[in-house]
Amino acid sequence: MTRRESANPEVTENSAVVPGQTVDFDIQQQLAELQELLYDSFHIPLTAWSVVDEEKILDQIDVIAEFIPGAVHRAIAILEREQQILQGAEVEAQRMIEVAHQEAQRIKDESGIIQKAQYEADQYKAQIQQDCDALQRQVQQECEALQRQTQQECDTLRRQTMGELDQIKQVTHQEIQQFRQQTVQECEALQKQTEQEATEMQRDVDTYADRLLSRLEGELGQMMRSVSQSRQILYENSAEHNATITNRPPVATAPPVVPPSPGPKPPRGDRPRRRSR
Repeated sequence: MTRRESANPEVTENSAVVPGQTVDFDIQQQLAELQELLYDSFHIPLTAWSVVDEEKILDQIDVIAEFIPGAVHRAIAILEREQQILQGAEVEAQRMIEVAHQEAQRIKDESGIIQKAQYEADQYKAQIQQDCDALQRQVQQECEALQRQTQQECDTLRRQTMGELDQIKQVTHQEIQQFRQQTVQECEALQKQTEQEATEMQRDVDTYADRLLSRLEGELGQMMRSVSQSRQILYENSAEHNATITNRPPVATAPPVVPPSPGPKPPRGDRPRRRSR
């Protein structure tokens, strides 16, 4: 953020020159620094709020409140007016005294006229001094009134700023609590979903194992039937061979017990389907 500069570096809209001193205060610069403090504060993610440094904000407000440009300009203008009037009065009084002295020197023989001129000069000087004292008292009263008004405005601004900061702090705390509750709820929902998917996956694994064991059982049954048939053929061939040798009829033997078929085999390549998230 750039700070604006005045076109005239010696006299700006917020500066004034008094004999013997210079007052300069840039309200725009101070407000820009206050804005930078707000921009540099920590921004809360997923919200439109920020956490600000209350101490720095209050310090910056105190700086602005301490130098109110309008009140400073009015006070400086009154002081300049007082200096100008006093200087003008002193110059005029000095001029009139010199004129009176010259006139008295010119008409030194006329003592009455000289005394009258001296008296008038003294009266005029006393009147000017009274006017200067009255003007000085008026200026002092106006300065005190401006100071009281400025202090009241600063107090009002400070109270308003403190109220706004308290509101921002409360809203930020509430949003943090809501964000925390929402995060806990999402974690619980994700945990439940994970447990449900694990249960479904375990059920799919159990189904696949049962099908695999059933297929293995069918294949073993088929092998047992093939073995029984091979034994039956072997027994029959052995009996006929013995009957041929002894010229006796073959003795019939009981066939072996064939175990019952376990049922149709499951199709090959059957695999449990994994549940997608």
